[in-house]
Amino acid sequence: MIDAGENRQLWSEQYNRKAADALLVQQEIAQTASEKLRLKLSGAQEQQLEKRETVNPQAYEMVLKGNFYENKGGTDNQKKANEYYQQAIAIDPNYALAYAQLSASYNELAFNGIVDPKEFTPKAVAAARKALELDKNLADAHLALANLSLNAWDWAVAEAEYKRALELNPNLGDAHWGYSGYLIRIGRYDEAIAEVKRSRELDPLSLNNNAGVGYVLFFARRYDEAIAALQKTLEIDPNYDIPYVSLGYTYAGKGMHREAITAYQNAIRLGAEGSSMQIFLGASYAQAGERGKAQEILKQLQASKEYVSPGELAILYGALEDKEAAFQSLEIAYTEHDLQLQFLKSDPAFDPLRSDPRFQNLLRRMNFPP
Repeated sequence: MIDAGENRQLWSEQYNRKAADALLVQQEIAQTASEKLRLKLSGAQEQQLEKRETVNPQAYEMVLKGNFYENKGGTDNQKKANEYYQQAIAIDPNYALAYAQLSASYNELAFNGIVDPKEFTPKAVAAARKALELDKNLADAHLALANLSLNAWDWAVAEAEYKRALELNPNLGDAHWGYSGYLIRIGRYDEAIAEVKRSRELDPLSLNNNAGVGYVLFFARRYDEAIAALQKTLEIDPNYDIPYVSLGYTYAGKGMHREAITAYQNAIRLGAEGSSMQIFLGASYAQAGERGKAQEILKQLQASKEYVSPGELAILYGALEDKEAAFQSLEIAYTEHDLQLQFLKSDPAFDPLRSDPRFQNLLRRMNFPP
């Protein structure tokens, strides 16, 4: 440990342990580092440092593999990540972090329209509750619960759980990223940008955190800044699908529908599957004047046996200037508590419908916080 300002060594130590004791070494180092730096820790943080993990090393390895695939992006990688989290739990049924990560994985698959939320959201809830049952002070478990509360439109509980996760672990980048997502949904854009930038500061090499900055800037309608941030992410990895998805959103927000179409096609080519991508691609086709292609996508979605978000489908109807079908779809989304309806207040994709009194009525019924 070096004091960079004075260029002097504060502390050094060598640890020789078996590979099976890797988690214990991490805790020892964290405890010693906090003492050497005289850090002021909260009671919960002190408890976390003092707690001795008894995680099976194989289960820990499965979680690490799950995290690796989750961070790679793409539908197939998300499914692989989910499988690894399940394997971790099979190896160690008392591993709280594995349950928290499994909950987040189920939620991500449902949120992206890859699986039916009606089937997988209850699984995500059960996994989050199990994580909290095993460790009430696990920040990742509170983060999982926050994300699920957000999906349930339980705005107050969601914010409280994000704050609790950050209290327990202020350096949990995913919690800053998640909280920024809450803030964009309710329209507090400056705070959202600050949170997502903090997540990037904590892990500047994370592709998801870098792309997240552009994503949040898109919702703030700071389109040129969003494009610049997303293009920088692609400089790190041009084969990462997520920046192309957000570029598509951003170009569409700017009215650059040809560029949006190309971005969505690149995202799909790189593994972004599911009905969501087809909906946004179809909407850009419609707004670019290629109504035939948009109508063909709509027919395929209407005939699909896979899950299709009625909230997002309203965006395609809106782009095709079929307002009656759009509002019928929004009402179905409200009745079914569709996950995508939480973006109703903030997503520019809903702008073609926003001036209609029915849209404002729906916003009131969702009880968004001021």
